[in-house]
Amino acid sequence: MNDWLPWLSNTSPLPTLAIQQLFHATNWLALLSWASVSFVPVQDRRWRWLVCTSFWTLMMLCWDGLLSGLGLAFQTPGLLTLCLCLSTAWRDTRSTPARLFYTTRPAPVSPLVWLMLVVIGWLLLMDNFGLLALDIYPMGFSTGIVWFAWALAMLWLFLAYWLDAAEWHVQAAGCWLLATGLFVFTRAPDGNAWNAWLDPWLWLFAQAKLLRLWWHQRSRSNHS
Repeated sequence: MNDWLPWLSNTSPLPTLAIQQLFHATNWLALLSWASVSFVPVQDRRWRWLVCTSFWTLMMLCWDGLLSGLGLAFQTPGLLTLCLCLSTAWRDTRSTPARLFYTTRPAPVSPLVWLMLVVIGWLLLMDNFGLLALDIYPMGFSTGIVWFAWALAMLWLFLAYWLDAAEWHVQAAGCWLLATGLFVFTRAPDGNAWNAWLDPWLWLFAQAKLLRLWWHQRSRSNHS
């Protein structure tokens, strides 16, 4: 049975080469499109995403060294990063292209979310250099932590709907749940759950968010 359902075994198998190549290209396409969409001088957001996605797709098809160079320098973005980029594109293309007035402002993401990503990233980095007594990174190859994360994401999503929480709760919990589900079936990008949930780019982005929040809080305190 484990030959047909490898995700039910006690040890996480490695993804096939085809799966690694597919998600390496897909994840980088989503991340590069997200990073460049704001630089396109087009008012309609749908055209921005179309232009960016088409541009990077052609670049990957015409320039063989692009994906291999990104892989050697930065490895493969995680599945959570992929889901967050896709969620952003979906929400962005469904909204009004331009708004002169806003009746409500979206609720900001809690700093606790960014703090957790930053702390986990530093723990994994310290574990990589053997500075921790507990081996954290090898836990990512165990299915136990995957199912625990699945249950936690399901609980978070249920509470977000039940308590009518801010919309970012639904988006974050849904992306985490989807990323975990993709990992269960594909083991992308490398068979370790930590790399599916957190990659260096998302880790640096979380640190930048915390620094920005700290700077805004400091500026408000100085002005007051």
